Amino acid sequence: MPVVKKTVALHSFMDRYVRRLQAILINKGYNVTYSTALNYMVLYNVFDVQHRKMHPKVVELLQSFLNDRKTIKGIQREDKLNEYLEQSRKRIKERCIA
Repeated sequence: MPVVKKTVALHSFMDRYVRRLQAILINKGYNVTYSTALNYMVLYNVFDVQHRKMHPKVVELLQSFLNDRKTIKGIQREDKLNEYLEQSRKRIKERCIA
């Protein structure tokens, strides 16, 4: 399966859960990276939602997240900063190292 490498900005709340899941899976004997744990978490939720209706409280929490402009702007700022840094590194490597 092809893998797409992306840099994403996670809220610290999500980071804690990804790391917690990573630790749980490692304790069960799986060789799991942070990316693997994040993919597992996303896949679990995609498949779970496909097979049952979302609980109204979950819908409310997700809507609250989308309406939290401060958090969304913070995530978007981190995304833009990471993208800028990645592009800068790439240009420096192409011009100075190559």
